[in-house]
Amino acid sequence: MKELLVLLHGEVVGVLIQSPQGNRTFQYLKDSDPALEVSVALPYRLAPYPRRATDAFIEGLLPEGEGVREALAHNFGISSGNPFALLEHIGLECAGAIQFARPDELDSARQSKGNLIPCTEREVGERLRALISQPKGSWLVDRERWSLAGAQSKFALRWDDGWFEATGAEPTTHIFKPGIHDFRDQALNEHLSLRTLSKVGLTVANSRYMQFDGTNAIVVERYDRMTIDGRVLRIHQEDFCQATSTLPTKKYEAQQGPSALSIVRTLRRAGAEESEVLRFIEGLIGNYLIGAPDAHAKNYSIILAPDVVALAPLYDVASGLPYEYKNENGFPDKKDGLRNAAMAIGGERRFGRVAHRHWAKFAAEAKVDGQWLLATVRVLAMMIPDALEEVISEERHAVTGSQLPDRLLPTVRSLCETTITLLDR
Repeated sequence: MKELLVLLHGEVVGVLIQSPQGNRTFQYLKDSDPALEVSVALPYRLAPYPRRATDAFIEGLLPEGEGVREALAHNFGISSGNPFALLEHIGLECAGAIQFARPDELDSARQSKGNLIPCTEREVGERLRALISQPKGSWLVDRERWSLAGAQSKFALRWDDGWFEATGAEPTTHIFKPGIHDFRDQALNEHLSLRTLSKVGLTVANSRYMQFDGTNAIVVERYDRMTIDGRVLRIHQEDFCQATSTLPTKKYEAQQGPSALSIVRTLRRAGAEESEVLRFIEGLIGNYLIGAPDAHAKNYSIILAPDVVALAPLYDVASGLPYEYKNENGFPDKKDGLRNAAMAIGGERRFGRVAHRHWAKFAAEAKVDGQWLLATVRVLAMMIPDALEEVISEERHAVTGSQLPDRLLPTVRSLCETTITLLDR
């Protein structure tokens, strides 16, 4: 048997076990604090959780992209298909406040010990370029490519009056993404989309569009980290695949993954205030109106602080509207003008097709006030196009020379106007 200690907020709460046959289980320690639960889907109990529940949680902490996993596995001389082995090597710094440590690493994990190695602008640029497989994307893309967005390459650094690589159990503070390079200017797209939703009042992860040694990237501040008196603290969170015990491979509703309604139910079951449910619905509406096709269950998360259960800020929001999909002959697919949202709303997922009856049906199913929901859709649809135009103006240094504004703004405005028209039918 192999074992990894599982820490939450620096306290050992359980153990991850892998048998010689590769069966994995998670078990809380008898003397651990019952209030320190690692997941909504794994409430405190003394009996071990079986492989299915265990894997759904730990796989959500690991890179999705096969290329990224294979590179890690090659570096460490392990199998990319073995999540336990991967966590042995990278489990000291995960999303949220959870850590995985060998017994000899326990003191370092508890004290967040490691090293901070300074990174120059040139070194950050080199790391970004190393992630880019194609130097220039296209506005015409293969149909299946957006589904790989969760697998896009990224890395994390620590900001402390300069950029640092954090090793060992040292926490990072920012995530760097050059974007999905089949999609031209995708990182800029994400930054503009996030800024737009923030401008209309939604809570989103803070982002900046930056250049390092000639290479552009979106730099996102980690909402699961907090700096107090110079010390970086971890805040626990999990995505809604983990919270619903769903493997990342099933993150899309169309793949039998979590629906918007299942997220609403999970928030309530976890003890969140009703205001958090309404915040999720506002985020669902915002993602729809910006034309974001990748707002699946891994791109919504729940914060599990000791005394607070809350929806995490929105992240990984980017519009699919500026891009056209190829048909089998490699030309723009004229039949694919109405693309799909990741989650259906009242049974409809096509952008530009969600009408009054769909919003009303969703409100009834979610048990929220229908008039509030319809009014929220109308107000956000009226605000988002102008907010996007303002953001583009404010980010003129970033958008100079890019075709993205001319492809993004008209399509978002059209979707919002269509949505308002359909509200009156």
